[in-house]
Amino acid sequence: MRYQQSSETAMGATVIRSVHQLLDERPLILEDPVSLLLIGDDGVRKIRENRESHETFPARALRSHIVLRSRYAEDELLRAVESGLAQYINLGAGYDTFSFRQPDWARGLKIVEIDHPATELAKLEAIRKIRLQIPANATFLPLDLEKDELSANLATVLNPSLPTFIACLGVLAYLRPQTVRRLFESVAKLREGSEFVFAFASQQVKSPHRTVSVAARTAALGEPWLTRFEVEDLKAELMRVGFREVSFLDPLEAAEKYYRERHDLPAPRKTRLCKATV
Repeated sequence: MRYQQSSETAMGATVIRSVHQLLDERPLILEDPVSLLLIGDDGVRKIRENRESHETFPARALRSHIVLRSRYAEDELLRAVESGLAQYINLGAGYDTFSFRQPDWARGLKIVEIDHPATELAKLEAIRKIRLQIPANATFLPLDLEKDELSANLATVLNPSLPTFIACLGVLAYLRPQTVRRLFESVAKLREGSEFVFAFASQQVKSPHRTVSVAARTAALGEPWLTRFEVEDLKAELMRVGFREVSFLDPLEAAEKYYRERHDLPAPRKTRLCKATV
């Protein structure tokens, strides 16, 4: 990415989540009213005025992936909280809004949002602009994953004796392979019982025109895709660095759980969401 400025793809994901709030069928896959506040009245107007551009198959498929990854991570976080986990890291949080729309079950969580300093500063400025109060249980930690060591910085904001839930969505593809490996190693050193849910760019390209289009678009913004995985290679890498269990959200499972009777957003065709347990 262009390291001295906020990530444009991060704000783009917020616009896409806003499109989901405004144009898609109910019930929504992801309820995110705060995204509408972040894009403002002008952003909402542009979405409504350009509705047709959001209803092409490529636009709906990308929107499906973005809302699904957040919904899946939040469902897994709920399950983890119910089992006793009380620390949550939103790694590469971008303009994600969970901290500001957190449900009652999340009130006891220690939430840490981590992102590149430029993106985090821009987000906090946007939050102040719309006069949202930062929740008492949320902490913001600016970190450049390409340069800064994750483990040492986590020790300043979390209790290392407790297991932690980590979500990392829409981030790994933009990091260098060696940075991703280092990140995996850091997370695998967390307390036993910690869980890591993340999205990744797959090598299994079944829709080449759409995939190339998304990758080319982000590259033009100065944020090229640098790391992709084959599913089996990814599992082997995670097991090698010390994770005990690795599973993936199967497209058929996702279709059954999140897309039954939906006619707007297509269910995923590729495996792009992973959960690894320390």
